[in-house]
Amino acid sequence: MKRDPRLRALSSDHHHALRLARTIQRAASLGTLDHILVGAVQDSYHRDLVPHFQIEEQVLLPTLTAVGATELANRTRAEHRELRRLLDAAAIDDFDSLTSFATLLEAHVRFEERELFPTCEARLPSWVLDDVSRRTHNLGEVAHANV
Repeated sequence: MKRDPRLRALSSDHHHALRLARTIQRAASLGTLDHILVGAVQDSYHRDLVPHFQIEEQVLLPTLTAVGATELANRTRAEHRELRRLLDAAAIDDFDSLTSFATLLEAHVRFEERELFPTCEARLPSWVLDDVSRRTHNLGEVAHANV
């Protein structure tokens, strides 16, 4: 399915999230989950996932709720919270939580691509998608300025 251009940056973030999940899963299969990996995942989470989640939570989800897609909005928020909880648990030596984080992250990306974003494209007003595009563009400018 062709993604609305205004959501493509968020969709692109999903590629990076899937690579992160696979890195964790590979480390788990090799028995190399450790504090160094947890630190790298935390860095990636704060750099890449937090801004992505903020755009969804501040722009998409309130409007989805307003148009009656409450279940999708609630599921997205709940999964964001659970991802944060799992990463916090991994930071205090619960490496199994890091594996659970990877599993949920992969499932969450699939959910957003297959259900959340198509619903946004079909049901949200154009100005909402324009706002997402503007915010993701601004994030890109900030990231390039910090390089």
